[in-house]
Amino acid sequence: MSMKTRDKIIQASIELFNEQGERNVTTNHIAAHLSISPGNLYYHFRNKEDIILSIYEEYARNLLLDTFPQVTPDMKPLDTIILYMDAVFQALMKFRFFYANLPVLLAKNPLLHGKYVEVQHTISQRLSEMLVSLREADMMDFNDDELADIVSILRLINTFWLSFYQTQNENTEINDSVFLEGVLKILVLLRPYITESAKADFLEARTMYQQRHKDALVAA
Repeated sequence: MSMKTRDKIIQASIELFNEQGERNVTTNHIAAHLSISPGNLYYHFRNKEDIILSIYEEYARNLLLDTFPQVTPDMKPLDTIILYMDAVFQALMKFRFFYANLPVLLAKNPLLHGKYVEVQHTISQRLSEMLVSLREADMMDFNDDELADIVSILRLINTFWLSFYQTQNENTEINDSVFLEGVLKILVLLRPYITESAKADFLEARTMYQQRHKDALVAA
């Protein structure tokens, strides 16, 4: 029973934070949303920062690390990039409240900041390995001294695309089309590094995302 209530609190918090913005939601709001007493909530979590830490540890971390594609010989390298982008933007969509206010959340919660940095370090390593494997498969071409910068710029877009989008547009609603626009930015960034032999596959993937973006704009 205890685990069930705790899980419900986490799920409700994700939902409310995403809908209303984390700053606008208190522990009392979460308790009221679940029709439980604030005391019941405090039995499971000391405060809102504690809830956010648990969300990151149990959900965002798993989504980011478990869905990160493993490069294998039988997987087409380009599929690896697509899976990577899907995984990253899926995490962004599910935990958009987190990325919309990231520097503030991390500054308020040193323990969360430590966990976040640890996960991001792992993601950087995996992304580097993925790009090197694409180079070995003759699908990308870059110099060794460019690798760290390419990884940083990719992750910069992934991490702050939402914040950037919301500062540039009066309509700050986040939907699938916004995420797909982020994917298209990444494809523009990668294109100069794609080899001649991989270009046709790459352009096919880009066309697929452009179509998905158009469809999402219509749906929105």
